[in-house]
Amino acid sequence: MNRKLIVSMSMLLFSLLGELLLWNQTVVFSIFLILLAYTKHRIYPIKKELLWYLMICVGGALVEIVLVNFGRGWSYMNPDFFGIPVWIPLFWGFVGTTIIVIYDGLTKK
Repeated sequence: MNRKLIVSMSMLLFSLLGELLLWNQTVVFSIFLILLAYTKHRIYPIKKELLWYLMICVGGALVEIVLVNFGRGWSYMNPDFFGIPVWIPLFWGFVGTTIIVIYDGLTKK
């Protein structure tokens, strides 16, 4: 495996660990996700990353809102707005842009 894949997968695991430990501390976890996204951007930037990040944040949040409120598949213990925690869009944005980096690492040698 190349370095890009290892670093990206490690960052994803780190974000999941952060979610497990900080899910009920909204502000702390939100700051953690923003710093993690910024760190990923500094290590492996992608073209038009801010645009990708914002589109994934909005899209992921909308899907979560629809599924939580209308699908009733699950619910969150500490929802902040429209039935979801405020950190959900940030988590989607980080994961989405990191997956783009992973794809790039798999397709380019």
